[in-house]
Amino acid sequence: MAKKTKFEDPLKDIDPVMEGAFSDSKFSKESSDDTQDSTPAVSQLQFPTFDAPSSGRHMEEDIFGAIPITVSVELGRSEMTLKEVYELSEGSIIEVGRLVGEPLDLIVNGQTIAQGEVVAVDNNYGLRLTQIISKSK
Repeated sequence: MAKKTKFEDPLKDIDPVMEGAFSDSKFSKESSDDTQDSTPAVSQLQFPTFDAPSSGRHMEEDIFGAIPITVSVELGRSEMTLKEVYELSEGSIIEVGRLVGEPLDLIVNGQTIAQGEVVAVDNNYGLRLTQIISKSK
């Protein structure tokens, strides 16, 4: 039968944090049955409960009326190389991927929310909405 030798940690003087990491009790089968459970104790956390405020100040509905957003009307898009853009000059024509008479997109902060047709309002262009686009979740 082989003689049991005690394991000596070669780093015990260098790394005191690891002291006891290589203790005999962790490697010995006889002592592992006798050791207590080393699972840390876990306690329940108590979180406060918040009731709905019965009285208090609420946001006014018209508070959002003063928040600026970016609204744009998109005629169409086209993909070009940087070289093609560099070669553009006055009078150049860029073909976009929309057909004549096809509705234009109304874009709010990057999100298409409606489509419509071009109209003239005094001396300005405008967009008459023909369809509101709703995205179902």
